[in-house]
Formats: sequence, C-alpha cells, structure tokens
Amino acid sequence: MSLRRLGYIDQFRGLAAIFMIETHVLNALLATSLRDAFTFKVVDFINGIVAPSFLFVAGFSFTLALNRKGDVYRRFSPELVKHLKRLAFIWITGYFLHIPYFSLRKSVYESTYANILSFTAVDILQCIAATLVLLHILRVIIKDDKKFNYLLYSLFGFFIVVAPIAGAFDFAHYLPIAFAQYFNRINGSLFPLFPWASFLIGGTIASQFMTQHSEISGSEYVQVTALKKVLWTGIGAAVVGVVFSVYQTQVLHTPHFTEYSPAWFLLRFGILLLILYGITLYEESRKLSFSPTKLFGRESFLVYTAHLVIVYGSTARNASLVERIGPTLNYLQCFGIFVLLALAMYAAAYVWNNLKQRDYNLSRLVQYTFVAGFFYLFISNPY
Repeated sequence: MSLRRLGYIDQFRGLAAIFMIETHVLNALLATSLRDAFTFKVVDFINGIVAPSFLFVAGFSFTLALNRKGDVYRRFSPELVKHLKRLAFIWITGYFLHIPYFSLRKSVYESTYANILSFTAVDILQCIAATLVLLHILRVIIKDDKKFNYLLYSLFGFFIVVAPIAGAFDFAHYLPIAFAQYFNRINGSLFPLFPWASFLIGGTIASQFMTQHSEISGSEYVQVTALKKVLWTGIGAAVVGVVFSVYQTQVLHTPHFTEYSPAWFLLRFGILLLILYGITLYEESRKLSFSPTKLFGRESFLVYTAHLVIVYGSTARNASLVERIGPTLNYLQCFGIFVLLALAMYAAAYVWNNLKQRDYNLSRLVQYTFVAGFFYLFISNPY
C-alpha cells in the first residue's frame, strides 16, 4: 500500500484532529451568553462531525491494515499480538485521562461515586479501541472473507438499529458500571458503542469498497466510477437522515431517541462519505506526499492527548485553559487561542514524527520512559 493511496486518509484524520482542537477550545472557552445564538448551533453541528470522523478513519485504517498484513492479522501471530498491545495502550490511556486523582492510593480510597462514573465513562479512545479489538478477534475467528463481510454489514446495522433501545435502558442495574458505560450515555459516557461503533464499522466497509476499486494498471488512484458511488451514497444517506429527522421529531417524543436514532446516524454518516469524496479528489490532484494536515493525521494520538491536558487539565493539576480563562471569550478570541494551540501541537507532532523516523529505538525509549515515570509517580504519590 503506497503512501499516495494512504494520503487521503491521513488528510481526513488530520482535518479531524485540527477541528478537534477548535471544538474543544470553543466548548471550553466560548462565553455562555453566546451559546444560545443560531451561530453557535451551526458551529456546534459542524464540530459534531469530528468524533464520527475519527471513528470512521479508524475503521478505514483497520481494513488497510488487514490488506497490508494479509494472513498475519488473520491469526494470533506475534504481529497481531503486538498490534493488540498498542490498542490496549490506547484503551488504557482513555481511562487514565479521567483518573480521579494523580495518586493510586487516593483514587482507590477517596473517590466518590461521581469520580467513578467519570473514570469509567467511555470516551472516543475507549470506543475506538474496544471496537477494533472486537473486529480483530472476529477476523481471527472467521477466516472466510465473504462471511466476515456479511458479519461487518450485520454489525453495522445492529449498532444503528438497536441504539434507540440501548439508549433507554440503564444497564448499570444489571452490570458493573465499567461495562454498563459501553452501552449508552445514561451514566456519563460520551461515546458508547451504540451507535458510535457503527461509524467505525462503516469506515471498514467504505475502505473495502475504495481499495477494491482502485486503478489497477499504472495508477494508484481510486476509480472515478467508485468515487461517484461514494458521492451519491453520501448524498442519499444525508438526505434520508434529514427527512427522517424532521418526521421523528413530529411523531416520536421520547427524549433520548433523537441522539440514538438511525436518522441521526445516517445524516452524519452521509456527511462523512461526502468528506471522503472531497478529500480523495483533493489528494489525487496533488503531487506532494507530505503536508501539515497529514502530519496532524499521522500523530493524531499525540495531538489528542496533549491538547486535552492543555485545554481541560489533568489530575496532575496542571494549569489548564479552563481554569485560567473559563467560558468568557468571544469567537475571535477563541479562534486566536485555537491557532496558537494548533501551532504548538504541530510543533510537537513534527518533533515526535521526526524522532521516530530518525531513530525509532530512541523514540520507543522516550515513550517507555514517559509511561514508566507516569506510573511510578501515580503509584507512589500519597496525596
């Protein structure tokens, strides 16, 4: 799989990472008095595409990895186990971004129930990791490609259709809270599997289609006819989503239904396909293999974790933007902070990416040292 063929996915992920920074800055710092206006509702809807984008691209990359690794990812090979360890690291990181206190002792003995709910809440990292681990295990169990594809389509529909039912049921009455958080938002999860896993699984399906319809002779570009199908499928899904959204608000009055409804999903999934179409056309018109947006995409995990700590803080009690500034700014001021933070994240991504390319072993040593130091302080800290 060439860098060119992966280019539009790096662009997609990079744009999502950039808008993610903007979204969190706006949500954290925009003055409360400005949030009832129509402008905020429009911006908030646009920003609401960021999380589905990350899930969609993660699913897209899953298929690319399967194609690249071949049979290695169809059995519990050392390569697959290594990849699952990386997913486990992402999974654990999602939880540690919400630890109650930067102290194992205090987190265990002094956490309130609200702290436990916050810690166990499923965020985007847990949703991505859990869904990908599930797909990898199913890929190992189901060897036949056709059967696996049938399963993908079934799971895609399952997480969409069952979402309204799952959203109305408090699983915490029957399951430990850490497991119950994966089913809906009742106890504070932001990205439960219903319906969010469908964005990731939809990305795997889209990736299969795109890679199967790439030019064969002398070209690495996606076929024009395939791109048109992506375009019209995206338009169709978005239109159906809008139409059903209008009707469901008139017919259905269950408060939770709107954010779990198939219409809510279809509108956003259609937009994702339209973005994929536009980015693919843009990428194929370019000749460069590198761009700032792609760098954001390749180092999106670093950008995600670092900017969250800066904007919202952490249990290590760093001075966050929320604490220093709070929701007091106008749009222009928020934009200025977003630009500064994006530049800082670009610099961090550039340094880290260059270190990995120049000396991969040193970059692993830096990563392991940081993780070991974090856990040492977390375990030994008494407060």
